[in-house]
Amino acid sequence: MYYNRAMKIIILAFIISISLHFFLFKKYNTDEFKKNHQIKEEVVKKSDVKFVKLKKEEPIVNKIIEEKIEPIIEKKAELPKIKKDVVKKEIQKKVENNKKIDFEKSKELQKKIINEQIVNNKQSLQDKTLEDFLSQKQPVNKEILNELQKLYGEEYDKFTKVQKAYLEKNLNNFQSITQRVLNRLGYPPLAAKLRIGGVNVIEFMFHPDGSITGLRVIDSSGYAVLDDYSLELIEIAYKDYPKPQTATKLRFNVQYRLY
Repeated sequence: MYYNRAMKIIILAFIISISLHFFLFKKYNTDEFKKNHQIKEEVVKKSDVKFVKLKKEEPIVNKIIEEKIEPIIEKKAELPKIKKDVVKKEIQKKVENNKKIDFEKSKELQKKIINEQIVNNKQSLQDKTLEDFLSQKQPVNKEILNELQKLYGEEYDKFTKVQKAYLEKNLNNFQSITQRVLNRLGYPPLAAKLRIGGVNVIEFMFHPDGSITGLRVIDSSGYAVLDDYSLELIEIAYKDYPKPQTATKLRFNVQYRLY
């Protein structure tokens, strides 16, 4: 009987032990599941990425045009023909991806671009004015035109409009300046003694810096003393000739007359 009671106690203790282990194991699993679930929620919260739509910033170039350039253009009388979009495009070349730029530095850029536009406009106006003058159908003086065509022949047609305008305007000046130098130096003594006169044609290249090259007599007066004297005259007189814009071949008469 004592043995049976002991066995019952042992079996009861075993059952209680098994129940306790099962209860603890179940509680442990429940706690682990809650813990893991909480960790996952925290990870999800931390890794949650929010997408924000960025507001596109108004291009800084437009702000420069409105605040800086337009007031300058309105104040300058020389800028009526400058288009705002031209200035805008020039600035856009200097600004990459609408990045903000230093407004103080941008002033120098604006002045540079505007000054370039002024120079270009003035140059275009000058070129147009010169082109209008040179494109006139009637020459300044028909007698001078005939004289030039006689001196140069077909070569005259190959000259530029600028060269032709220069020759038409100054042919008489070349001859009158040369005559004044001749009067100042006096008639060639030997020619005066022999009582000879005549006309020769001289030629040389006249350069914008005022220098000459290739001076020679292309049509003799028939007297060496007069031809040599003409070369000496030109070496002195050319310094007073009006200078050309481009290198131009000068060709004109030198007259010797006894009174």
